[in-house]
Order: sequence, then C-alpha cells, then structure tokens
Amino acid sequence: MPPKFKRHPDHEQRVHLMGDVDSDDEEVIHHQREARGATKPSDNLSRVQDQVADVMGVMQSNIGKVLDRGDRLEDLQDKTDDLAAGALTFHKSASKLQKKMWWKNMKMRLCFILILLIVVGIIAIPIIISHSKKGN
Repeated sequence: MPPKFKRHPDHEQRVHLMGDVDSDDEEVIHHQREARGATKPSDNLSRVQDQVADVMGVMQSNIGKVLDRGDRLEDLQDKTDDLAAGALTFHKSASKLQKKMWWKNMKMRLCFILILLIVVGIIAIPIIISHSKKGN
C-alpha cells in the first residue's frame, strides 16, 4: 500500500508552503516593524502591512505544524500497517496451531477407542469361546 502522505517534502515544496523566510529575513522584518513602531505612523497602509506580516507569520507557523502533523500521521499509518501485518500473521499461526491441536486430539481419541476395543476384545473373546464350547 503506498503511503498516504509524503514523508518529507522536498526543499522546493517546503519553501513554497512556508514561504522563503530565513532567520535573517525574520530579523529584517522584525527591524522593519520596530522602525514603523518607533515612528508611529498613522496611515492605514502601514497598519495593514503589519497585520499582513503578522498573519503571514501565523500562517507559516500553521503550515509548519500541518507538515509535522503529516509526518506524524504517516508514522502512525506505518505502525498501523505493521500491526495489521502482525495480526494477519498471528491469525494464520493461530489457525495452523488450532488444526494441529485438533488432529492431536483426534489421534488421542482414536488411541483411546482402539485400547478400549482391545480390552473389550480380550474380555469378550474368552467369554465367547467358553460359551461356544458349552454349546457343543
């Protein structure tokens, strides 16, 4: 069964999902925010840009969490597949053992029946022979 989730996205996919934000870029964004905050601009554009930057940060964090969740889900899927394979193996082994024990039990019953017939024969044959001699 092919995995439902790709274990590790390649660098291009991660950059596409996370944005191309390095720690240096984060420092630049932080300094720009501080510079805007120090001048206390009153225009709506800078406020909207700050909000967009905050939302982008939250979204990048969420995307990172989603990627981690996907990795954990794939690990869980792998473990589930392993457990299912183990359960199937256990079921087959248990069925084999059940058949083996059934045959062993049947052989034991046949041995007891055979011994019982031999004992009955040992007891019955002399009685039959003695009755047949009395009748002749």
